[in-house]
Amino acid sequence: MKRITSILSLLAFILILSYGISFCQEVDLSGTWEGTTEVPDSQEPDQLTLVLEKIDGEYSGTITDSLGFAEDAELKDIEFKDNTLTFNFTIFDGFEYATVYATLTEEGDKMSGHWETEDGNSSTVELERKD
Repeated sequence: MKRITSILSLLAFILILSYGISFCQEVDLSGTWEGTTEVPDSQEPDQLTLVLEKIDGEYSGTITDSLGFAEDAELKDIEFKDNTLTFNFTIFDGFEYATVYATLTEEGDKMSGHWETEDGNSSTVELERKD
């Protein structure tokens, strides 16, 4: 009886340990993410494409939008912590350059959050991983 109890205890320990290790695996956001946002004074949603790459633990990437404000705009100050991705990028609105600050929360193959500019414009963002 002691032997069976010991074997079952060992098996339970191994299962708990393997679950803990798989739970702690780091999320990798590398790939292409597509989705939409709203832009002030625009009649239609703005289609977004976010491309992320992770090299040596650091992310780099670009963002492009269908309205032409950002075309492969380089992401800056990228940080991913506690399932939250933050970054900024520069757009040109036809008159001046502006910095856009984004905060997105990763939820599997989806990210959602918001963007905002220094002049107070903001909107929500919904993205889904495409590859």
